[in-house]
Amino acid sequence: MKARKIITVVSLLVILVFGIIGVTKMYNSPLAYDGSTTDAYALYTNPSVYDTSDADGVASIMVKEDLDKTRSQNAVTAIVFDYRGYDTMGESFILLTAISGSMAILRAAKRKGGNTDAASEEQSH
Repeated sequence: MKARKIITVVSLLVILVFGIIGVTKMYNSPLAYDGSTTDAYALYTNPSVYDTSDADGVASIMVKEDLDKTRSQNAVTAIVFDYRGYDTMGESFILLTAISGSMAILRAAKRKGGNTDAASEEQSH
């Protein structure tokens, strides 16, 4: 039992150290785009004439043709459900699976724990 606790503590410390290293590297890396020149109202009202000279690749396509291709009323909804629909569906499936697995494990632990407590109380009386 003591070895198991040591392994748990060491594992958590390794995760913590790598997390700190990752956050430090991300904090010190330059920003890709800070959004300071974006006029959100102009982009929302008429995205086809909005100046996208600093957007590149897929971002340019999403900004220029978002509402025309998706027929959505909101740019965020169009990106999440049309451009990233399968990704969003996959994330939802993973979340549902994690919740179901957690409930199954906790329910089994509760049954085992409840039965042993009741049995130990009966033996003590």
